[in-house]
Amino acid sequence: MEDDKIERLRERILQCPICMDEYKDPRILPCHHTVCLNCLLDYVRHSSSSGRLFRCPQCRSDICVPRGGVKDFPPNFYVNCIQDELGSRPYFGVCDICERDWLISQYRCVDCDLDICRFCIHEHRLFKHDAGRDVTIMRIETGNIASYMASEKGCEIHSGETLQMFCCTCESAVCVTCVCETHKKHETMPLVKRLMASQKDLQFNLDDLKAEVKSTNDSLTELRSLRNKVQESCEGTTTSIRLRARELAMEMDKVAEENIERIRTTTTKVLQEVDSYLRELELLHDQARKGCGFLEDLQEDDVSLELFASFNKYKKGLEVIRKSVVNRTIFTQTPQFEAGKLKKIFGFHFFRFGDVRFHKQKLVFMEQGHVTRSSRSGSSEPPNICSMLKLVSYFFFSLLIISGLLILTNNLRTSDHVCMEDVVGWLFFVHLTITSAFAFYKSRR
Repeated sequence: MEDDKIERLRERILQCPICMDEYKDPRILPCHHTVCLNCLLDYVRHSSSSGRLFRCPQCRSDICVPRGGVKDFPPNFYVNCIQDELGSRPYFGVCDICERDWLISQYRCVDCDLDICRFCIHEHRLFKHDAGRDVTIMRIETGNIASYMASEKGCEIHSGETLQMFCCTCESAVCVTCVCETHKKHETMPLVKRLMASQKDLQFNLDDLKAEVKSTNDSLTELRSLRNKVQESCEGTTTSIRLRARELAMEMDKVAEENIERIRTTTTKVLQEVDSYLRELELLHDQARKGCGFLEDLQEDDVSLELFASFNKYKKGLEVIRKSVVNRTIFTQTPQFEAGKLKKIFGFHFFRFGDVRFHKQKLVFMEQGHVTRSSRSGSSEPPNICSMLKLVSYFFFSLLIISGLLILTNNLRTSDHVCMEDVVGWLFFVHLTITSAFAFYKSRR
């Protein structure tokens, strides 16, 4: 009788008018009605467009939100005192996922705020949280509530029959009626015996996942080292170009910035490819670690059909990720700047800013044996040919000017007076030679 009075007291005084559950952080309104803080936040957000004025959910009075927000409504100390005196209700929660009323939840996910039974916890741990994230899942002590009950999944063909047998021919769980009818000539065995035998398969999966964790960890270390090397090379080359640009006049700043932009563009493409593969490899690594942790934490009473269904689903997802990262080829281009020189020929200054060359590298990750191979190739322009062309061009232009001087000198010696036509012709010849030289070097830049 006393318990009934307490329960009626909870329903009349301690029940929120919005969520219809016992108050959680009760706040009192100016109209003297009380609402949970979270319920009040959601109610104001959905019922008020401005967020400043709303109506009481009980008496419909207009309520103005304080300047500090909904949280500034004062707590109802009267309700808090009653809750402290009565204490909390005994906990016998139903699973929030499958909602089977005959099965009491034995786990609680603090991050998701869910009560979960022993059959749904496996899929929740494998698929409902991001890989690499620390999740807090507590085991609820509920007393003697038949926590070691086997799976009571019903047969889809025969209603009211539970799955108690396993057909080895069809690789599926069946009921006793199915064994006598459609699976009469098939090889069958008790479902419990089959589940116990399948525990060895889980150990094999654990060993494979541990090996994959080690392999991906090694590749991640090498990939991060490669990324740092490319990044450092880019920064060093950019610094060299900037130091060289400071030695030149203002008009050469544009050339320097063009070279820097070229390096950044090429390096950005390389880093984007490396970062993309890095994220995929980290995902495979984290998923493999999650599977290891899942299998290591399994207990003997956790073996059930739901466990194997969840784990098979997890393995398929892991295989999809694995196919996307194995035998991945990464092409990198490491920049290197070769500074030019300032030369003076016949009073003319010839300047060459320098060349940016990219050394190409090919890396293969996650191939058989998990050995990374690389092949390198340098710039496509042979430096010896360029030097030879420059030397030939210098000799050719010098020979033309010397020949013109000799011809003009010979004419001056053999004739009594200076022929202006010869002088003008020689000057025009020198002009064409110098113009051709400038055009040649401009085309080489």
